[in-house]
Amino acid sequence: MEKQERRQKLLENLIYLIIWVVILVSPLLEHKYNGETINWNDIFRAWKMIAPFFILFLINNYVLIPFLLIRKKSWLYLLFSLLTVCLIFALNPFVKLKRPGGMEKHPPREFMMNRPPKEEMPGPKFPMEKEPPRQAMRPPMWQMPGMISPMVNFILTAILVLGLNVAIKLLFKSIRDEHRMKELEKHTLQTELEYLKHQINPHFFMNTLNNIHALIDLDTEKAKETVLELSKMMRYVLYDATQPTLPLAKEIAFLDNYIGLMKLRYTDQVEIGVSLPEEIPNIQIPPLLFISFLENAFKHGISYRRKSFIHLSMEVKENEIECLVINSSFNNATEQHKGIGLENVKKRLRLLYDNDYTLDIQSENNEYRVLLIIPIQS
Repeated sequence: MEKQERRQKLLENLIYLIIWVVILVSPLLEHKYNGETINWNDIFRAWKMIAPFFILFLINNYVLIPFLLIRKKSWLYLLFSLLTVCLIFALNPFVKLKRPGGMEKHPPREFMMNRPPKEEMPGPKFPMEKEPPRQAMRPPMWQMPGMISPMVNFILTAILVLGLNVAIKLLFKSIRDEHRMKELEKHTLQTELEYLKHQINPHFFMNTLNNIHALIDLDTEKAKETVLELSKMMRYVLYDATQPTLPLAKEIAFLDNYIGLMKLRYTDQVEIGVSLPEEIPNIQIPPLLFISFLENAFKHGISYRRKSFIHLSMEVKENEIECLVINSSFNNATEQHKGIGLENVKKRLRLLYDNDYTLDIQSENNEYRVLLIIPIQS
């Protein structure tokens, strides 16, 4: 997928390069088409007129679109685009010197100074009435008499540059988003299969069933409750979790049931702390995002010989959900980092949220900490 995105990014930049090369070459082609000798002063003058729009493109393409428009801050994007156009126009003296007729308000200063009197100017003498006319440089079409003013022309051209840039950028973004969604659908199916194979594995169910079997003689009612909780978990994994999103309340209930079942396996030497939201908002999240970290903690953070602990906390904030899992570590952090379930959830997070999430994993002071922050999507 990353290769595909790099290729699309390269193609997008190639399109921009071709467009600007064509624009820069167009003054040369115009001279060629008109059968005129190339006047490099005219060419450089045309390029100077193009330069402000190229600067506008760079600012728009690499600053305004990525940081404002793509992040759905449309009003801020429009405001800063307008300010950028006005600033470039105000700082562009070449535009301000032009009249609609294509003539400068004042001749260049270096031409006014040091100009010899007309009778002392070198060259052949002609009677006044027979002086050969000078070949005036033809102004660009938009500066011909009767055409639009330079200011209006500048604004219209700036709108064209911005609009074309935005159109190309959004086109490639939509292509990338569509490709990402296809990959996500494909990966979701793989995740479900991998989850059944690696996460809720037969070993876990065998241990749970053995615990239930032992409870039948000791506490029949508790054994019944445990079987009921196990059936709820199986229903969630096999049926509910096939949906793209589920209510957060269901995901939290699944985690709570999982912890309750795991407590049957351990003695009081294992401290299991849980802090979940009491009031759960009605929001949707992708299923089975947190269970991999919790299962990883039970797998690697428990010792039957020493005191161990697992702490799970979850907090729902205004625009994000924060989940923290901390477990005791017994010099096996490297192994815990390389779990199959952990790698699967990392890939899934990238597909779901691109770069709009935080996954921070640390191992220090005999503790293994996993912090996951995901945005709340509407």
